[in-house]
Parts: sequence; C-alpha cells; structure tokens
Amino acid sequence: MDKEYIDADEINLLDVWQVLVKRKRLIGYIVGAAAIASVMISLLLPKIYAATTSILPPQQDTLALSMGLQQAAQSGVGGIASGLLGMKTAADLWVGILKSNSVRDAIIDRFRLKGVFDVETIEDARRELDDMVEVVKAKEEILSITVEDKNPQKAAQIANAFVEELDKINMGNVMTSGKRTRLFLEKRLREAKEEVIRTELAMKVFQEDNKAVKLDEQSKAIIEAIGGIRGDLMAKEIELQTMLSFATPTHPRVELLQSEITGLKGQLRELTEGKKKQFPAEPKDIFIPTAKIPDLGLQYTRLLRDATIQETLYGLLTQQYEMARIQEARDSPTVQILDVAKVPEKKARPKRALIVLLSTVTAAFLSVFLAFFMEFLEKSKKEWIPPHE
Repeated sequence: MDKEYIDADEINLLDVWQVLVKRKRLIGYIVGAAAIASVMISLLLPKIYAATTSILPPQQDTLALSMGLQQAAQSGVGGIASGLLGMKTAADLWVGILKSNSVRDAIIDRFRLKGVFDVETIEDARRELDDMVEVVKAKEEILSITVEDKNPQKAAQIANAFVEELDKINMGNVMTSGKRTRLFLEKRLREAKEEVIRTELAMKVFQEDNKAVKLDEQSKAIIEAIGGIRGDLMAKEIELQTMLSFATPTHPRVELLQSEITGLKGQLRELTEGKKKQFPAEPKDIFIPTAKIPDLGLQYTRLLRDATIQETLYGLLTQQYEMARIQEARDSPTVQILDVAKVPEKKARPKRALIVLLSTVTAAFLSVFLAFFMEFLEKSKKEWIPPHE
C-alpha cells in the first residue's frame, strides 16, 4: 500500500517536471519579459527623496499658553477645535495643529504648490500635499515630520516649514492671550490710578476742613490690614476674570484663585465685623472690628482705608500689567527642534532591485500557473469524444 503511494507521488512529480520542461519556453519568455519590463519601468520612475525633522513634545508652560487655541480655532485654525477637547496627550495637540487647514494652507501659499501640483482648488492642493507629508508620534511623544519630493532641497524646506508654521501659530496665540490680558489690565490700571488720585484728594480736603485727625495705633493697624487685604482681594478677582476669558472653571489656576479669594473674604469679614462668637472670646485678640472704632475718626478712617485699598490694588495691577506686556512681547520659539531636516543625499524610492525581484517572482508564479492551465486544456481536448450523429 505504501509502495503504491510512493509510486503515485513519483508519477505526480514526474508529470509536473514534464509540464515545466514542455512549457519552458513559455515560462522563460514570460519571466524574461517581466524582468526586462520591470527594469525599464523602475529606471523610468522618478527619484523621490525624503526629508525628516523631529521635534520634542510641548512643555507644560507652552501648553498652558496654548490654551487660547480654543478661541483661535473658531477664527482660523480649522480642524483643531473638534480635536482639542479629545486630545490624549500634549503631543496630540501639536499633531492636530500640523494637520490643520491653517498650517497646510500656509505651506501651499508659501511654496506655491497649487501651480506645482497643477490644480485649481485649495482642496485638491491639500490632498496632494497630504500624499507628500507624514506626521508620526513616537511612543516617547517625539513628533516626526517626513516630506517626500522629487527635489531633495524642497523636501527639506517643506519639512522645516511645517515646524515654522507650528511655531507661528503657537506664538500667535501666546501673543494674542498676552495682548488680551494687557488691554484688560491697562483699562483697570487707568481706573485704579483715577481712584488713587480721587481718594488722595478726598483725604486732603477732609484734613483741610477738619485740621488734623490722629488715629490710635490699634485703629491704624486695622485700617492698614483691611486696605491690604481688600487690595489683594480685588487684584485676585481681576486675575480670575482674566483667566476665565480663556481657561475653563476647572483649570488648576482658576480653582486656586477661587480658594484664595474665599480665604481673603473670610479675613476681611473678621476685621470688619469681628469673629463669630461660637466659642468663648479670646482675650489675646489684637484687632477690634471697624464698627467699634470711635466716631471721632470714623470718617477719616474710611477715607484712609479707601486710599490704602486703591494703593495696594494699583501696585498689584502694575505688576500684572508688566507681566502681560512681557508675555505679549515674547518672541522666543515655542517649538523645540530635536533634528532639523537636512537635504537628503540618497533617494527614498523607487527601490529598483526590490521592484525587479518582486516582478520576476510574480511572473514566474503566473507563468507556471498558465503552463499547467494550458496543459489541462490540452488534455481535456484530447479526452473529449464527440457524440455520434
């Protein structure tokens, strides 16, 4: 029984070999033609060069300053607004910016790609550009931008241009946020300055009308404490309003400001109204509430308190205003480049040896299949017996 199987296998292998020998010219012609054609085609294919630049992921301070992108997306950075809320990491934010219409359109205009691609619409130009560009995020959060083009110099230029456009958008939003803050603080600073002048004049008029008014040390300490706390409180409230213009209520800085404002209000309430007597009074309390200050100096006390508040507020607003001006004028790059795209010396494709090898192997398989198919047709024709008339 085993011998019969072995004989059958030998017969089958012999049949295969006979078919291959019989159709060797057909197989040779097909494989040879495919090899020659693949060589010619691979030589005719244009050389494509690839240039790659890589950038480090956004730092925390840069990411915080980029929060203004939520507003900017509505006015020009297409494709970011919907993805911003669903970004998993900081690097995902930059991937979304790099793939946005704003960046792609800037690249198209900068290199006049509509004429290069020979297209009429910006949508067609974007599709052609997408075929040239690949943005990849590594597991280390490093971003790589690879551009392929027939011209190696242009491939490197476009790759580096993507990084420049990303930095422009980041810088634009940082400066926009700084300008918005600066204008807001500038207005409040003018108002605070006017209030300082008004309170100083009011105190001067009061002193001239009532000669000199002298407060005891305890009342003076209360007034200075209240003025400092009220000024700090107003400054914190202004900072909170500024933050809420571009940040969400759940932002850590917003929550911190809200907590500080609550604490300052509690301190102010104790100084103006006194502590709530839920427990026995403490004999060591230094301050008494302003409601218990003698009536003789009450009016002057209020004027002095208002002046202290406005001076404290003016000083704090001046500090915030200077910080906003520095942020607005900031021109340092927000994108940290790891590798600058250099002009490639070797082509990325076509890989001619691989093309010829794959074409030849594929042609060999197809030619063998065709040889057996022709052998099958030939045997079927011989075995077919026409019907008797």
